[in-house]
Amino acid sequence: MEFIKRKLLNECIRFIELCQSYVLDGRINVETYSSLSGIKISFIKDMLEREKTSIYFDRDFSRRINELFKKNSLIYEMSKKVINR
Repeated sequence: MEFIKRKLLNECIRFIELCQSYVLDGRINVETYSSLSGIKISFIKDMLEREKTSIYFDRDFSRRINELFKKNSLIYEMSKKVINR
């Protein structure tokens, strides 16, 4: 079961990383990014909260998750600045 949970988290992270690279390259807009990744980010947060004691995260996996949340914040901050202009 732990393998399946980790695999599911890994696939969600990979998908969001792809979406983030697309929005940062200008290939998709923030609204599209939000609709594609919003539920997956919520899922990751919920899964991490519920399973923090039962799933082992190595350093690389933890780094990827942290980078994912940092880029997500950066994308939304950038979009707020554009809207407020």
